[in-house]
Amino acid sequence: MPSINRNKVSVYAYGAFSPESDGSHARICSLLDRLSDTFRKVAVYSYDNHPDFPWKPANVEAFRARWPHVELVMEPYTAKLKMLTRLKNLLISIFPGAADRLLQISVRRWSPGFAKLKDESQAIFVNYTHGLNQLNGIDPKRCFVDTHDVNFAKWAKITDSSSVSTTSLRKLRGEIAALQPTGAVIAISPSEAAFFRMMLNGNKVFYVSTWTAPRTTVPDADRATPDIDLVFVGSGYIMNSRGLCDMFERHGNWLSRYRIAVCGLVCNDPDVIALARRFPKLSLLGYVECPGDIYARSKAALSPVDGTGLKMKIMAAMEAGIPAFASTQAFDGLPPGYENSVFPISESGVTGLLGSEQRLAEARKAALNYYAKFNQTGEVNSVLDRLRSVELGVA
Repeated sequence: MPSINRNKVSVYAYGAFSPESDGSHARICSLLDRLSDTFRKVAVYSYDNHPDFPWKPANVEAFRARWPHVELVMEPYTAKLKMLTRLKNLLISIFPGAADRLLQISVRRWSPGFAKLKDESQAIFVNYTHGLNQLNGIDPKRCFVDTHDVNFAKWAKITDSSSVSTTSLRKLRGEIAALQPTGAVIAISPSEAAFFRMMLNGNKVFYVSTWTAPRTTVPDADRATPDIDLVFVGSGYIMNSRGLCDMFERHGNWLSRYRIAVCGLVCNDPDVIALARRFPKLSLLGYVECPGDIYARSKAALSPVDGTGLKMKIMAAMEAGIPAFASTQAFDGLPPGYENSVFPISESGVTGLLGSEQRLAEARKAALNYYAKFNQTGEVNSVLDRLRSVELGVA
């Protein structure tokens, strides 16, 4: 089909993301908000049978309510498509120079909905690098990849493997090879943007802190007396439960004095449930549709998580105007300027902040100011400009 008929910007996400249940879902939703506000025709393609986040009627209803003018195309991720994904993953890691051609491999009639959509789309936003291989053949030059993480490093963290093991290095090779022929690569943190710029050729890497449109700082609203000292919001991602349990192993003797609330699907993890039995002041609230309501009841947030990427739970706390205590690794993904609102996890730090209303008020103000700065950083406009040039067929 001639490119002049390609008049859509499409987004690929594996599985349901609305309503939001973790940080990656929040980022996809904010991306879709921004695209639907910027471009006339926007579509979403997704596999409806994700093992953890399938598209149920409630998810579709939430999607339609939030984006009534965005087309939603869903198909099953069949066993054949999964085999094709594995084959492309393997071949690209073995023959990285052929990644451009390998990513275009498709099989007719295996995904007719996507075949029609990609003919109509001038550009496709792909969430996560591995999404490139999950699709049934794409032109990588028309793909904008929102990486979310450095995949090989994330895999090494999750599996507790060496980053220089044969499997890790094979994954690194395949990841960089798949990203090289794409139209644009979007990194979620300054450190990951620097990594991708070092590894990839060409001027294609952009740092996007958030897709949310910039806004000015709002004054901290009057708060009721908090009934939660520390709050942790986490998805079912294994690094969340591991980080929470490890934090209590190291600091449980003094953390036990504080009222700590845990929200999100992490509450379903057996290790977290067992942890709550040992610490009576640790409350598991389960999935909360509006985490902002819990932040409003809390003095400070926790982010004791290792891994890669930007810790969205920290930025959610900043947006809500509460300071955060974070693991050492969590600081690596933060843009500069967090010093007065994000602190290392320590007994003296928590006691000193939560025990002083003045220091807490100052940290709350610093959190709001930091989020405002964070909200205005990044290269969203540069990404949108490149997307417009692709849409017009001049890139």
